[in-house]
Amino acid sequence: MADESDKPGARGSQSDPLAIPMAVTGASREEADAFLRRQRRLVDLQIDDLEREDEIRHWSLRVRHVSDVMRVTFELTVALIGLTVIVLIASAVWMAAHDNGLVIEAFNVPPDMAAKGLTGDVVASQLLDGLTLMQSQTDSSRAPGTYSGNFGNDIKIEIPNTGISISEAYRYLAGWLGHQTHISGEVYRTQSGMALTVRTSNNVGSRFDGNEADLDKLVTRAAERIYNQTQPFRFAVYLLNHGRVAEGNEVLKNLALNGPPSEKPWAYALWMYLATGPDAEKDMLDRAHEATGLDPQNMLAQMNAATADATAGHDEGVLREALASRRVHEGGRGEVTEKAALIMGQQADSTIAEEDGDYQAAAKIYATMETEPDFNGSRWTSHYMLAVDDAKMHDPEASLRDLDTYTDQELFHLSSEGSGYNQINFDFPQFQRFAALDEWQAARKDMEGALATKEARDPAELVTLRSQAWPWLALADAKSGDPKSARATIAKTRLDCYLCLRVRGDMDALVRNWNGAEYWYASAVKLAPSIPFAYTARGAMLLWKGDFEGAIANFNFANHESPHFADPIEMWGEALIAKNRSDLALAKFAEAEKYAPNWGRLHLKWGEALLWSGNKAGAANQFATAAALDLAPSEKSELSRVRGTHG
Repeated sequence: MADESDKPGARGSQSDPLAIPMAVTGASREEADAFLRRQRRLVDLQIDDLEREDEIRHWSLRVRHVSDVMRVTFELTVALIGLTVIVLIASAVWMAAHDNGLVIEAFNVPPDMAAKGLTGDVVASQLLDGLTLMQSQTDSSRAPGTYSGNFGNDIKIEIPNTGISISEAYRYLAGWLGHQTHISGEVYRTQSGMALTVRTSNNVGSRFDGNEADLDKLVTRAAERIYNQTQPFRFAVYLLNHGRVAEGNEVLKNLALNGPPSEKPWAYALWMYLATGPDAEKDMLDRAHEATGLDPQNMLAQMNAATADATAGHDEGVLREALASRRVHEGGRGEVTEKAALIMGQQADSTIAEEDGDYQAAAKIYATMETEPDFNGSRWTSHYMLAVDDAKMHDPEASLRDLDTYTDQELFHLSSEGSGYNQINFDFPQFQRFAALDEWQAARKDMEGALATKEARDPAELVTLRSQAWPWLALADAKSGDPKSARATIAKTRLDCYLCLRVRGDMDALVRNWNGAEYWYASAVKLAPSIPFAYTARGAMLLWKGDFEGAIANFNFANHESPHFADPIEMWGEALIAKNRSDLALAKFAEAEKYAPNWGRLHLKWGEALLWSGNKAGAANQFATAAALDLAPSEKSELSRVRGTHG
């Protein structure tokens, strides 16, 4: 019977896994341990080798990655350089194809003159200086062309393997693809002295004779001839800017009638200002509208057409042209300069605001214009018209501050000497200030003084006076109690003039000729249905007549057409008071205050509406506000009476 210890799994049995191999081989325990240690070292070495191989493999992969990145970078760099070269070449070709510049070549001069230092390059440089000076003295809305010298200062960067400089290559491209105008010439001696000949491209040369001492004068005359040949519109502006009106008129006339299509709109747009004679008004309008018809996207043409319509008293046309100019401005400035585009855009917006009766918006635009760089008198225009709009906003004090110590005679003189760029809704600020105060004798005296100036007696001013000065003088005569003089003055005005028709209506309303007033107001509405002033004047006439419903209907329509015009809103409130609906009038006065906050009469009537509504405290506040503002004499009496009666 076996011992328990010999049973498999019994405590003390030989379970060592090396027991069998050791038993088979007869190896000792120590030998087995040694064998295991050798095996472990071998495994460790193998592991170390594997780890080193893995590190080498990772390093190799990194090197390969870096190499790939460098190769890709190099290829991209080469591609980028190639693309850059292609872009530069394409840009050069495009620029060359669109190069319309004027290039001055070196002149030919006699050897003895060249020996004295008066070389062909020097003469060409003097000509370039003369052209540059005229460019700088031409304050035109049209962007100038460029003049450059084709002599000296070449960029001597050689194109590899060609021996050609970059400047020479570009010159070749521009000559081949572009439309450059080359200016050349020569100086030579004659029997009587010296002659200078200049020519542009393939045109016949122009010769100027003199002597050597007159060379500077000859160069100046040559520069003017080149300016006329290469940029005729801007040359005409240059002539007008320097008081050479007859010469400027001839240049513009020839350009408008015989010039290329690209020049005709510009020429007509400026030539309109030079219309004279009995048909001056018609000629001005025809030329202005010819310009806009030839090029509706020409901002100068649109704005000058608005000026022509304003001069003729065609307010509907003024609004139409100003809106068209705004659309052109929003779409891009075209060929006009950046500064001109800025001023024309602001002028279009202020004109639109004035035709809508939104004098507050117009005044803000003019205040901004005063801070902008001046363009052809734009700052003067903004200062002048800011005073007009403040007066029409029923703020005579602000208008007076705008003008400081100017009189209307001085203002008319200044505006005639240089009225500023596109002064469209020309008006008389001092006159409007007196009108706002109901001081018609002073307004009449001011206008008479303005019309007595030498500028006003100039026949060229007749068109403007007919539609923009005489109607106001006629109204002042009528308001001052001189109907005979008023009738004589208004008879000199045209029947297609919006202001003239309105004044005729006002004059009939003054003598309670309601049918006559209605006829003239209706005529004005027909002439300019989008303009609010005739509706407002007819509403005022009906309010005075006692037709409150008819008055409100006209105020409502004027307000619908021009929601920021304070006058019809305020008078709507007065009509509601007359209908014993002061409660409804309060909202109208509050709305009108947004657009004419310093209107004394507005606060007076607002106080009355509050008083009749039972709000004595509110009424007292409005009366106090009215007392601190400008009031007409009759309004001051009314304020004293109401305060005396109601405390």
